[in-house]
Amino acid sequence: MTKDLHTPDNESLIEFPCDFKLKAMGHNTEEFVELVFEIANKYAPNTPRENIQVVDSKGKRFISVNVTIYATCLEQVHGIYGDLKKHPMVLMTL
Repeated sequence: MTKDLHTPDNESLIEFPCDFKLKAMGHNTEEFVELVFEIANKYAPNTPRENIQVVDSKGKRFISVNVTIYATCLEQVHGIYGDLKKHPMVLMTL
C-alpha cells in the first residue's frame, strides 16, 4: 500500500527538500535490512547507516525497516518505492 502523495490538482503533499522516512516490511533477516538500505541508498546516496531503524513484529518473524533519507524531489521517493515494490523479499511498503 502506498499513499498518493499528490493533491487533486496534482501538487505534491510533501515540501521538498525534506527528511523522509520510508518503511518496508519483510521477513526478519539481515539480508532484508541490507536490501532496503541498498535501494534507499541508490536514490539517496548520502544516507548514513544510522538512519536505519528496525522494528520486530510481535512474533519476531517479520520486521519493519525504516530508513530516513534526505529527499529532494517526489521522483526520488517514487523511485525507491517502485524498486521496493518490485522486489520479492518486500511484503509491504508504507
